Amino acid sequence: MPIELGLASSHAPSLVAAAERWPAIYERIVRDTPQPRVAERETPEVIDDFVRRVDSSFGKLRQELAAYRPELLIVIGGDQSEMFDRSNVPNLMIYTGEVAWGDNYSNTVGGERSETDIVRLRVDVATSELLLRRLVVEEGFDVAVSSEQFPLGRGKGLPHAFCRPMPLLQPNYNIPVVIFYENTYDPPSLSAERCYELGRALARSLRNDPRRIAIYGSGGLSHDPGGPRSGWIDEPLDRWFLDRIAEGDGVAASALYRFDSMTMRGGTGEIRAWITVAGALEEMGCDGASVVDYIPANHAVTGLGWAYWRANAGATAASRS
Repeated sequence: MPIELGLASSHAPSLVAAAERWPAIYERIVRDTPQPRVAERETPEVIDDFVRRVDSSFGKLRQELAAYRPELLIVIGGDQSEMFDRSNVPNLMIYTGEVAWGDNYSNTVGGERSETDIVRLRVDVATSELLLRRLVVEEGFDVAVSSEQFPLGRGKGLPHAFCRPMPLLQPNYNIPVVIFYENTYDPPSLSAERCYELGRALARSLRNDPRRIAIYGSGGLSHDPGGPRSGWIDEPLDRWFLDRIAEGDGVAASALYRFDSMTMRGGTGEIRAWITVAGALEEMGCDGASVVDYIPANHAVTGLGWAYWRANAGATAASRS
């Protein structure tokens, strides 16, 4: 079976915090940036409901992943000066070491240590190397490679794009992974067209693989943590994008990032990971994503979203023939 399940979600620090910690995280990230008046409506009762919806949404993604029983999970995520420093910021990179490790505590905005802080993921080295060869030689992508983790940035191991959501998606870390870095944050980055084509290329590269394979995109939606729009959410942009993937028209998202604007900078660039997943599943015949929930949460400093794609079995079979 080729890639037949896609997942995507936000990975904001509030998503792993209790409701009472949201205001402190919010204040620490936005600092002295003037905030929209709508943020005043996010009372403790509203934030309690946000936390309930966050838990429910990750529960749905976890349920879809468990029901599919994947034998491989491709994780698409970016870096924010955690693994890399300014000496090297690759636009694309596959990690080919045997274990990918990280410390979620170093990626958390305050709070106490927990038993889920240390993350150790078993890497499918053979598939990682296979994808590297096929993407470079057959698909024309310039993909860097690393077989060792040697953090140069401020993090300790894997960036939060990989570490933070993993306990929420596969608490036992029992699914072998491919760790795929996509520069979603630091300009100049990939165009949306290139991200969509990358997803299609990943699907083609594994089209005849006999295993059940899933792909997950980490990050987004609109946000600019620590930047001039920190705490501001572009709800129309987020809803437009979610409508496109729900309609199976991920290619329309290729319009994103074609010109520079403040709302497209910073963390909004992480929508690239979602576009890559959409490309992969649409290549396999999926006619649209199921959007689980969307929360334009100013106190999370992020437009929070969750979605999953299920490839049509008939279309997938036809694509293999």
